[in-house]
Amino acid sequence: MRDVEWETSLYNHQHEMIKRLDAYRKRSSGANYSKDETMVIEHSFQLLVASMIDLARYVLEHHYETVVTSRKEVLNALIAHNDVTYEQAEQMRTLISLRDKILHDYLDENFKDLEEAMTLRRYGLVEILTKEWITRLSSLP
Repeated sequence: MRDVEWETSLYNHQHEMIKRLDAYRKRSSGANYSKDETMVIEHSFQLLVASMIDLARYVLEHHYETVVTSRKEVLNALIAHNDVTYEQAEQMRTLISLRDKILHDYLDENFKDLEEAMTLRRYGLVEILTKEWITRLSSLP
């Protein structure tokens, strides 16, 4: 059974994470981030990507009646159901890979990769997919 309140809450949460990332992205390219700012950016990015995966899992369960037991299986299930384009799948793979690097990187060695992703605003895909998925769920009887 759908949980519209959860969907709305997740969308609002994602929107806040995107606004936070956009605020840092719009700073001058030569701006140095403090350690706290770096942590805010990394945390916001991690939460945003995790929420995208969780929503995708939710869509698979409620729209396709497909149970996915781990986050690692989500992308393959989306591809199997033709729910994302090849390009979207590759962008998702990049975001997930970057999230995993940051999550397991205690020495801040991957922040340059995150800065590049922010410059290109790759995380904008999350908002696009969220809108598509919620619309798809809303069309269910």
